[in-house]
Amino acid sequence: MNWNIAAHDWAVQILQNHMRSGNSRHAYLFVGPQGIGRRTISLRFIQALNCLNPPTVGEFCGECRVCRQVLQMQHPDLFIGEAETQGGILKIDTVREIQHSLSLQPYEARWRVALFLRFDEANQNAQNALLKTLEEPPENVKMILTASMENALLPTILSRCEIIRLRPMPLADLQKILIDEWNADEEHAWRIAHLAAGRIGFAVSLLQNEEKADTILETAREGLELLSQNTRQRFRYAEKFKDVRKRGDLRNTLQIWQSLFRDLLLLSTNSNLSGELPLTFVDLKFDLSGIAEKVPSERFLSVLNQINHSMDYLDANVNLQLLTENLLLEWPSLH
Repeated sequence: MNWNIAAHDWAVQILQNHMRSGNSRHAYLFVGPQGIGRRTISLRFIQALNCLNPPTVGEFCGECRVCRQVLQMQHPDLFIGEAETQGGILKIDTVREIQHSLSLQPYEARWRVALFLRFDEANQNAQNALLKTLEEPPENVKMILTASMENALLPTILSRCEIIRLRPMPLADLQKILIDEWNADEEHAWRIAHLAAGRIGFAVSLLQNEEKADTILETAREGLELLSQNTRQRFRYAEKFKDVRKRGDLRNTLQIWQSLFRDLLLLSTNSNLSGELPLTFVDLKFDLSGIAEKVPSERFLSVLNQINHSMDYLDANVNLQLLTENLLLEWPSLH
């Protein structure tokens, strides 16, 4: 069965070459933004490693019991490690539990596989705990990690993994897939392709959940409104994150603001260029263009850097409301 991984044929080729040469690595790290297909390619790889009836080395049938159970992430030789909620923290206890399971012989598959999703959410203790297994992996064990950013992982983790960096699709190619394979009309596919920034998995999730797309746009609009608000109003907005359990919500908001200020930076530095810019929020282009004309591009770049720093601090034990207040104090003001 073809892996059917849109835009990542080159990555599939690397993995298949490793398998065909009998030289597959003991640990892989798939890096890329959320929704780019990290989990999908990981599961396809695990199916190819453990399929009971592979058509050829490096492929899988997709129909045997192992293939079906791996796809559902329910196979007895597959162990999933992830934070309880997206944007949460993957803790050491989860890593240790999986390490114990990996020390046993496979139940029926050729390989016991640990799949650590969003491993950039692992705290330092959890990452350090995994190091021993990465350094001295048991026989018949593969470890697969996914992450949005390499810089959130310890250098010693990175050095022990084969790193596969997944890239977004060209927007026109993604638009075509959404039209041909998901029956989206041309205008809607164009809008979703931009909103997903070339990430096929994220684009499909937006097609299937219109409310999700609306929520992202609303958060972006709130970011634009904050530029015209005074300090008191901005601090009132920051109160949304006074609960420590809102860490995941704040991470999602910061990611949307990253895209928002990237759009502003693109517009401010390319105002004299013709052609379509790869904006994320094409629905807001008129408002974005008006703001881009009023603020120097250096300020947008500065805010982007501040947002990146704020996301780094999220992994520490910081006050979320105070973190948001400090960020908003540095934003340009239009009022």
